Amino acid sequence: MELIAILGMGLLTFVAAAGQHLYTVHSKGVGFVMTDRAQPLGADGFAGRSARALRNTVESVAMYVPAAVVLTFAAGQTAVTATAALIYLCARGGFLLAYWAGINKLRSVFWGVGMAMIIVTYVASIRALIA
Repeated sequence: MELIAILGMGLLTFVAAAGQHLYTVHSKGVGFVMTDRAQPLGADGFAGRSARALRNTVESVAMYVPAAVVLTFAAGQTAVTATAALIYLCARGGFLLAYWAGINKLRSVFWGVGMAMIIVTYVASIRALIA
């Protein structure tokens, strides 16, 4: 399940980037997309939320992937880590949607759940390494 979560997070990162790009094309036009973008996008509204959501998704992937890879190669997967991987992936999907929609409290809940699952994965990967 950990490898599926890694793959899923890659896909979710792609969706976050594509969503941001498609909004930029829709709001600024193809001509703007083809420039050097010396004029940055605004930090408010959907443009700002989508940029922050993408950045946070990349940061989360950078935290999750090392622990999940170690866990996989150390053969430390358990039912708990598989469940944590599934919850992590779902929480990050919920996070992205809540961020895009501007539902801040729900976004924060999803963020917290995702972070807790990262911690579970790190604890399990460390245990697998020292076992």
